[in-house]
Amino acid sequence: MNSKHKNFVSCVVYLHNDGERLISFLNQINGLLDENFEKYEIICVDDASTDDSVECLHKYMEISESSRPISLVNMSYYQGKEASMNAGRDLAVGDYVFEFDDAVIDYEPYLILEVYQKALEGNDIVAAAPRNHISFSSKLFYWAYNWGNKSANKLQHERFRMVSRRAINRIGQMNLYIPYRKAMYVNSGLKMDTIFYDSKRVDRRDSNKQERENRSGLAFDSFIIFTNILEKISMALCFCFLLVMVVVACYVIWSVFSEVKPVEGWMSTIGLIAFGFFGLFLLMTLILKYLSVILNLILKKQRYVISGIDKINK
Repeated sequence: MNSKHKNFVSCVVYLHNDGERLISFLNQINGLLDENFEKYEIICVDDASTDDSVECLHKYMEISESSRPISLVNMSYYQGKEASMNAGRDLAVGDYVFEFDDAVIDYEPYLILEVYQKALEGNDIVAAAPRNHISFSSKLFYWAYNWGNKSANKLQHERFRMVSRRAINRIGQMNLYIPYRKAMYVNSGLKMDTIFYDSKRVDRRDSNKQERENRSGLAFDSFIIFTNILEKISMALCFCFLLVMVVVACYVIWSVFSEVKPVEGWMSTIGLIAFGFFGLFLLMTLILKYLSVILNLILKKQRYVISGIDKINK
């Protein structure tokens, strides 16, 4: 009896200088998919790798026992994980799409099937998230993001996720420009779930300057587009200077009825400075609120640029 799942599953894998671990990763993923799904596809997105990632992919197809082709999306130049994964997801045709943000497996392969089963229970987005081995910078980013975002679903560090076709269509209708997939999923209003696991310590490649700059830019863009952190900071500063104005006014009133006389011109100068900064940050808060509305209504920039798509056969 054929017990394989009938749904068509797509796997989108991000590659950037992952040659050392790519063959092992594909061996495990392809073997699991071939054993459990009748129809599936693997799409690798090469984000301008400077190592032998593409050569390793061709080598894998030569030694692999599977006859299924693998699609390779070649980005024209380094564009970062988000743009690259958007390109791969747009090419995917599956009823469900796995998004592997890197070729690192620090979990047991059966977790992939657990994520799929959880999606079949009615969840449009299901993520696999590690409990440990999370960098401090990631923890800080997610804490700040969740503090400034009003969504009931919270953003967290994830290793991979599965999204349904309905979720993909939903975020496509929300905005043609998708700056940060995870944030769009969280704000889609669809049912989500997360499976947590204890990650194994594995060797990870060090990120280069280009990647760090890309992540920093993505974090800043996410704060502006998806949260009201800047508004909160501006309002907090506005409140501080308002408090200074109140303190100065109270001091003026107190000095009228006391024998202590302040230095001439001191109170008026401090009061004027406090009032000026209060108005400045109040105006900044209103401008930031206005800009956040505009960002939700217009396209920001071109989504991605690819140089071509290869179908790699055995």
